[in-house]
Amino acid sequence: MVDDLLSQEEIDQLLGGVSEGEQPVELSDLERDTLAEIGNISMGSAATALSTLVGKRVRITVPSVELTTTAQVQAAFPTPCVIVTVEFTAGLKGKNIFIVNDSDALVIAGLMMGEDPPDLSAELDELRLSAVAEAMNQMMGSAATAMSELFRDTIDLTPPKTKHQLLAETQKDMPLDESVVTVSFRIEIEGLVDSEMVQVIEAPFALEMARRLLTPAQSMAETLEVEPKPAAPTPPPTPVAAAAPQWEQVPVAQGAQVHDNISID
Repeated sequence: MVDDLLSQEEIDQLLGGVSEGEQPVELSDLERDTLAEIGNISMGSAATALSTLVGKRVRITVPSVELTTTAQVQAAFPTPCVIVTVEFTAGLKGKNIFIVNDSDALVIAGLMMGEDPPDLSAELDELRLSAVAEAMNQMMGSAATAMSELFRDTIDLTPPKTKHQLLAETQKDMPLDESVVTVSFRIEIEGLVDSEMVQVIEAPFALEMARRLLTPAQSMAETLEVEPKPAAPTPPPTPVAAAAPQWEQVPVAQGAQVHDNISID
């Protein structure tokens, strides 16, 4: 009977490979809100850059943030789409991708190439993908500048890599149960685009960004709560007039002494 018992390793495999020491990734409401604010600031700046490039009003809404898995994201995008890979190299270390629908990519590419209205029946060939890549390069540069101000540190990233392929091909080296954070934006380009752009961030990188912003604020709050307020400095003693001779009782001198001891709050 003893030989039939499963080993701890086999039990872990049956439970999805979670070992006794590992903890599932969790995202608190505060961390979720912080990531949404990071996305709101960075992509708001990116939208301004895109608007300048295409000569149209661009609006990106406040994003929604979700903790999910690689498999679930891939299932949501079963067909080829434009995948933009962005890697942070200084200030922050990590990688994330942006998923852009084909129709949205064609609008951006067409406007970048001077088409108004853009040709939505065109093929996403190398030329149009290059136009999208340049737009994303300018957008991400602007976003990095905004993030540098937010994190009070220099944020650098590599030029974005743009491909038209299945999301599964981009994430082929990631386990299907890998935890990722999705940041979903509603993007509107003046009468031409009204759809969703999705940012996918590896969970550890997303948590690093959120906690890096939250830690100083939390530490300051804890310091204010724990450390007692410094005592007000003791005022120097009020100079006292030299005592008059016993035989010289002058009323004015007494009034002056009273006046010297008055304090104004």
